[in-house]
This record gives sequence, structure tokens and C-alpha cells, in this order.
Amino acid sequence: MIISSLIMLSIFSPSSVVGTMMEAAKMGVTMCIEFIGIYAVWMGIMQVMDDCKLSHKLSKILSRPVQYIFGKTDAETEKNICLNIASNIIGIGSAATPYGIKAMQGMDKGDKKATRGMIMLVVINSTGIQLLPTTVIGMRAVAGSVSPSAILWPTIVSTFIPTILGILLVACIYRKKRQKNG
Repeated sequence: MIISSLIMLSIFSPSSVVGTMMEAAKMGVTMCIEFIGIYAVWMGIMQVMDDCKLSHKLSKILSRPVQYIFGKTDAETEKNICLNIASNIIGIGSAATPYGIKAMQGMDKGDKKATRGMIMLVVINSTGIQLLPTTVIGMRAVAGSVSPSAILWPTIVSTFIPTILGILLVACIYRKKRQKNG
């Protein structure tokens, strides 16, 4: 795509190739610098939550739903699942990744097969439930949107429905599998 764009630009406006490339690079660097601030704030909040033991309290509050959805796991894995989901809910998926990896390692039984909990975590992360899409709101603000948070309700609806359907689908598949084997 980049090569075809460069070829087309070279054919139709050869004098603007270098200028366009430089402007795009400048815009990319500017956006990265502005996003560093957004991520620094949210990663800091997650670290403060961890230091103040709020993540442990969150794990206790969510332990029943997490056990119901993911099955029985140890306390550290539950905490990582809760932090992964919480990070995704507030729209900082990049902060959720380390917690998701740790949760997967905690659910791994060592037999090279994905467990029901692992599959459920992949489904929940893939459907991307968000109540506060901070990254997208930040991107819209950086791009000069008049109303960056106008996407709040559409995002909630469009991520909540697939997440619920994904959870139900995994539960149905595993129920059928258990009935077949059982």
C-alpha cells in the first residue's frame, strides 16, 4: 500500500513526494508524543491502584464473576484477570496486555492446550468491552475533534453486545462439549 501510494504520488505530483513523506512523519511523531501523556497518566493510575492494594480489593469484588466466567484460579491469576479487564474497560488496552499475559500463564496447565478460561480471556479481550474509550477519545482530541467524547455511547453499545455474545458462545460450546464427553 505504501509502495503503490508512493508510485501514484510520484506519477501525479512528483514534487510533493518528499514533502508529503516528511509531513506524515512529523504528524506521526507528534501523535506519539501526545499519546505518551495519555498512557503515562493511565499507567500511573494502574500503578497507584496496585501500590494502594486497590487491585487486590478489585479482585475480591470481582472474584465471584471471574470464577464463574473463568473457572477456579489462584488469587494472583484472578487479580491479573481483573486488572486486564479493568484496563480494557477504561480503554487502555496496551496497559491490559501485561496483565493478560500473566493471567494466561497462571491459567496454563502445561499441556499445550488452551483451557476454557484462556479461551474466555481471549474472547473478552478480542471483543474489547469498553466503558470509557480513553485512547480513542484522546486520538479524537489530538486530531482536533469538536466533540471527542461523542463516541462514548456507541462504543459502550458496540463493545458490550459482542462481549456478552462471545461469553455466551464459549459457555455454550463448552456445555455441549461436556455433554458429548460426559
